[in-house]
Amino acid sequence: MSCCDCGPIEAFADGRCHVVRAGRRQIGIARWGDRLYAINNVCAHQRGPLCRGPVLSTVTAAAPGAMDLHAEAPVIACPWHGWEFDLRTGRAVSDPRYRVRTFPVRVEAGRVLVELDPTTARGRGK
Repeated sequence: MSCCDCGPIEAFADGRCHVVRAGRRQIGIARWGDRLYAINNVCAHQRGPLCRGPVLSTVTAAAPGAMDLHAEAPVIACPWHGWEFDLRTGRAVSDPRYRVRTFPVRVEAGRVLVELDPTTARGRGK
């Protein structure tokens, strides 16, 4: 298994996505509360720099004027066209046929580690 040490946990601010280089890839590490997510920095919609966009809570509306905030399901919004991708799965919110690759991420001894093994990465785009 290939692992990338992305730095100390303190380098990753809550509610933000920080881009790191992992071999030939650019991977966004997003911190959301006590959780970390790793996602490829290429939007599946039109190949924009996905991780330059904001990290947000998911908002749903069952009816006009009734909006629900889902903090347990964070998304990242591409700065080019606003496409949102679930940080947990990489799937596009508006069209689940589109997907961005995600990677397992963990913290060991205060360091953020991302698994780059192709058998553990999820999603390959549309």
